[in-house]
Amino acid sequence: MPMVSMWQKISPCHFVMQDCHRRIEIRYHATGSQSGWGVYADGTLVQQRAAFTEARGIAMGLATGS
Repeated sequence: MPMVSMWQKISPCHFVMQDCHRRIEIRYHATGSQSGWGVYADGTLVQQRAAFTEARGIAMGLATGS
């Protein structure tokens, strides 16, 4: 049976999922016209997206290895 990982809400702008392999984070950056959601894997920015739903999809792909 696959292991289920849960997202932890640190704040309204910061979500973390930790499993035995890596730490995935979604963080909002308010930087004027470049504001958006950053997706991080083990502290390294992987991608930045304007919409939370896009960032969440990227994060889920990283978490599942797809």
